[in-house]
Amino acid sequence: MSVAPESVEVESGKQLSAAAQVGLRSIVASIFSTFLLRVGSRGSFVILGFYLGEHFESATVVAIVIEAFYISELLLAPVIGVMSDRKGRKPFMLMAPAIGGAAALVLMTAAFLFPAPKPDVFDLELVSLLLVILAGRLLEGVATAFNAPANLGYITDATVGDDKLRVRVMTGYEVATVAGIALGIPFGGFIWKNLGLGRAGFLAVVVVYAFCFCLIYFFMRESLQRTQNTENHGTWSESRKVLSEKRVFTFVPAWLSIMALLGAWIGLILIILTYPVKDANGVALAGSANADNRFPGQLLYGGFDKGTASLLVGGYGLLFIVGMGLWNLVFNRFRRTTIMLIGIVGSLIACGTLSIINSLGDDPVNISTDKYPMIGLLLFFAVVGVLVQSGFTPAALTHLAAISETLPGKRGAVMGLYSVLLGIGQLVGTWLGGIAVDLGGFYGLMIYSLILTIISASSVWYMRSHNHDIDDHLPAGRSTSGH
Repeated sequence: MSVAPESVEVESGKQLSAAAQVGLRSIVASIFSTFLLRVGSRGSFVILGFYLGEHFESATVVAIVIEAFYISELLLAPVIGVMSDRKGRKPFMLMAPAIGGAAALVLMTAAFLFPAPKPDVFDLELVSLLLVILAGRLLEGVATAFNAPANLGYITDATVGDDKLRVRVMTGYEVATVAGIALGIPFGGFIWKNLGLGRAGFLAVVVVYAFCFCLIYFFMRESLQRTQNTENHGTWSESRKVLSEKRVFTFVPAWLSIMALLGAWIGLILIILTYPVKDANGVALAGSANADNRFPGQLLYGGFDKGTASLLVGGYGLLFIVGMGLWNLVFNRFRRTTIMLIGIVGSLIACGTLSIINSLGDDPVNISTDKYPMIGLLLFFAVVGVLVQSGFTPAALTHLAAISETLPGKRGAVMGLYSVLLGIGQLVGTWLGGIAVDLGGFYGLMIYSLILTIISASSVWYMRSHNHDIDDHLPAGRSTSGH
């Protein structure tokens, strides 16, 4: 079985647009479901990050355990993308929050069974704790794998033939994704502060998933109907064929590198900022337990309280959202590769300014007041960098949707690559980023980010110079030249 777009006839033989067939309410519901899923999974990430960060010194260990959910996401996403092309989008989107709720219950079990782990003693209790947490995070990855490719296939179906609407909807999807991750961070911080790690905290996450399920069930209309397909190949075979397409293959390094960068920033900076420098009594910790002793002279390595750090990382996400909104105003005036390259320049600006800020002291408590004006000026440039950086992801996602239009009947398979590359980028990116942090502190993360931006820029420039980008949204004569 496969699926094909619905065709709704109206008077005089006319057809409704794809968007009119499903309705604006369905499109909004599909995007908002992504927001809720990201809030739930990132809230769990923050709770576990604080919990493990208090007991594990290594950023690599903490990051790998709690980011493991990208393993199941990247393995299942291509399969779900192909299956949603055949069986419809809504069934898979409904299963996502149900699985996410089950994952939260597994993590709640870990909180009950292991309230005070001892990582310095490698025994059955420690192994059991890590396995239970790993199971919970893998289940949350399954939830995302069920939602993302089906959801992206859904909104691609709904915007066929309307490039302006597609830009707005794809930007909305990216806004929902980033907003979910960004707001999930203070949400998790609020839960940690007010409800703790136990039952109440994870039950709040379950409520988020339950609301997501109801939203999809009651407010979304299926965008596809089942039809016969004589070319019904295996799901993995379909995914490999899609990946081997010229425009897809040359695009992969650019998208993968930026996803690795963003994953490392959002996943690691929160942990880095909150490494302790003092004990509960305000006395400086001894030895390597003190972040300032591990990497002295780095302002952004340790010393921040969890609430402040959560707000800073959440603020980054908010700036990213605002930037995408601003980019949306001028999106159709530029080649997509132009926007991607400008976004990469924004990443370089942000990396440079944050590195300079990092050099201005040991920790935020002891920083000299005469450095405040310099920090304020540098923060301004960092904000500009993030606003510029934010144009990359909606441009890349819209480019992927344009590629899917050149491969009939494979929209879900193509858009499933979003989750695959996101998963690989987050998992490998966070792992390598954790190693960079362990080796060089915050500077290590910035050097790592610089390497990723160079890789991404090289890939985008290759796409541009070989005309592998699709700019059907531009007026005739400007698709491969001009802006």
